[in-house]
Amino acid sequence: MTGAGKSGGGMSPGERQAVMGLSAIYVARMLGLFMLMPVLSLDSGHLRGATPFLLGLAVGIYGLAQALLQFPFGYASDRFGRKPVVAVGLALFIGGSLFGAFTDSMVGVVVARVLQGAGAVSAVLLAIAGDLTAEANRTKAMAAIGGSISLAYLLGVALGPFLYGLTGLRGTFLGAAALGVVALWALYRWVPPVETEVQSATGDWHAVVRVLARMPVIAVSTGIFLLQMTLGASFVVLSPEFVHVLHVPTDHLWLVYVPVMLVAGALMIYPVILVERRKKHLPMLAASGLLILVGAAVMAVWPGRFWPVMVAATVFFTGYNLASALLPSMMSRTTGPELRGAVSGVYSVSQFMGIFVGSAVGGVALGRIGAPGVFWMIAFVGLLLMLQNISGLFVHANRPVSDS
Repeated sequence: MTGAGKSGGGMSPGERQAVMGLSAIYVARMLGLFMLMPVLSLDSGHLRGATPFLLGLAVGIYGLAQALLQFPFGYASDRFGRKPVVAVGLALFIGGSLFGAFTDSMVGVVVARVLQGAGAVSAVLLAIAGDLTAEANRTKAMAAIGGSISLAYLLGVALGPFLYGLTGLRGTFLGAAALGVVALWALYRWVPPVETEVQSATGDWHAVVRVLARMPVIAVSTGIFLLQMTLGASFVVLSPEFVHVLHVPTDHLWLVYVPVMLVAGALMIYPVILVERRKKHLPMLAASGLLILVGAAVMAVWPGRFWPVMVAATVFFTGYNLASALLPSMMSRTTGPELRGAVSGVYSVSQFMGIFVGSAVGGVALGRIGAPGVFWMIAFVGLLLMLQNISGLFVHANRPVSDS
């Protein structure tokens, strides 16, 4: 294991370099994806063949591509090496971003988003983190990488509208392509060489099936699916709500997103610390569903009123950020280390499928029942998330389960 530190000690220089490189790749790649989500709906009127359904598809179809290709990319990295497979994934992301920059149709944007999502290297990057860090330091490494994803999300929904206001959709896609190049540079500049053994072509599929059948795994996977549904659907309607109803110019949209995301991010910090101290995940996850429900319902009832919508959006994103911070911790408790990789794969597939389904259904709902109807749909999903935790579906997810 290259660069692994001694058990029980701090990270070695090689481990710190690996974590820094992997975090940089995550930030660059996910930032390129996230900053497009709040602005795709703003350009729908200028693209040939635009419909509400295609808009929803464009927002979330990268999640479907990610979900379908996580396992193939992970398997390929076992057969052909980690870094070459990551390089191929980043090249697909860059190519999709460039395609999106120079298309003038909504179908072209959908294709671009498919190509962006086809570079499904998240599982491979987590495997590299496992390859390059000692067991004693792996939790710290995963925490750093997880923090980088949260940073990319917060920066993306804030910087996307800012860049869109300056350069339009083409410039935002080009910015994503540039970030893909940065990620490719970080892969070969900062990530140490990865030594892996060629794995057998067959795995223990019985163990994987047993993982899928466990109620804690089903519960956590359902939770992240519902949560990401709310995110995907929100970006179909939230930016147009700010622009067309609240009369915020597109080049000033970042002035709305930045304070909303900063306040929402700050509000979730203390609850997360409190939960980790007292191990009260269920009540806080239920509370996060309630916040999503309340935020979406307020935007449905009082559309077009600046302060109610601003406060409601902050409440919504506080609930989302809180749940997105707690669910990975819950996921890690559903099994012992011997099957944690398989559980992570199931979790990742559920996560990206939730974004796709939420965006696609949100697009259809937008065309049939309008923006208030989409917000009511989001509120209903928040209610499901709240009831799931109140019902005790996560009751066994707080303690590890071995494969025996």
